Order: sequence, then C-alpha cells, then structure tokens
Amino acid sequence: MLTVLLAILTAVTIAAPFGEASASAVQEGDYIAVTVEVEVDPAFEADYVVVHLLNPNGQETFPLGPNAEGRYSGVFTVLPFNRAVILEVGNPEKVEVSPTLSLLDLGVDSDLLHTTFRPDLPPDDSGRWAWLALGAAALAAGAVLAWFLLSPGDKPPEAEIVDSEGDATVVVEE
Repeated sequence: MLTVLLAILTAVTIAAPFGEASASAVQEGDYIAVTVEVEVDPAFEADYVVVHLLNPNGQETFPLGPNAEGRYSGVFTVLPFNRAVILEVGNPEKVEVSPTLSLLDLGVDSDLLHTTFRPDLPPDDSGRWAWLALGAAALAAGAVLAWFLLSPGDKPPEAEIVDSEGDATVVVEE
C-alpha cells in the first residue's frame, strides 16, 4: 500500500502524447529490478512503447507492455546507478520521444542507487584556464624583458671615421 502511495506521489507528468510516468525499484543482489509505468494518450494509437536507459557506455532499450487503456509498464534489471531515461512511443505515421529524465526523477529511491549519473553537468575545466593564463603572463613578461635588454637605449651609434683613402682612423681627444 505504501509503495503504491509513493509511486502516485512521485509520478512525473510528461508532454503529450505522454501523461504521467513513474518508476520504482527493488534490490535484487547486486542489481535492482526497476518497474516503469507510463501513460500514453489513447488517441495516439501506439504500436509500441519503449524506455531507453542511457549510461556512459551506451544505451539499453526495454519494451513496455500495455496494462490497460493508455497505460504501459515493464520490469528490467540493471546495475544500481541513476541513469538518464528517455521514453519513446510510436505508430506507423509518427514517433515521439520524451524529454530526458532520470530514474530519480521518476521516483526510484536514491538509497538503492550507488552513484548519480548526471549527463547535463559540464566538466570542470577551470584548471586548464588557469594554466593558460599563467603561460600567457610568462610569455608577456619574457617579451618585455627581451625588449629592454635588446633595445639600443640612449647609446649613440659608434661610427668609424674613414679617411679619404678608405683607411679607418681613430680619433683620440685630449
């Protein structure tokens, strides 16, 4: 009774042609048995309904069978990780997919899941930008140092004094 109440409370409403969707899970050794239930608008006249589970290594697809008019469900066994879930419904004229959800979004108890797979989080690359900034600053400092060391500065150019025969002479001031 409590499980049914929790499933009703944690149902997610998805855009048409889908209605409410929910999931529950039970521990089975090292795996969890997940039950997914989804409503599909009967006017869509669905030939099939499947659930795609996405994970870092690929995708698994499981069929959902009809329970009643517009209600489909299925049970599958997977490793206990939160996964991205996409529901798909189709008939000969049209195929519709749901927005990306997760097992947690559908109501699976987080205590049954070892880790959380969140495909929408960008990787943290702030360290790479810090090294790039440090390298640019070092390059700029080296360029300024080279400019000061190699520029002629205030020294007048030394010119040779050449006499009429082309010989260089040295003038000494007394």
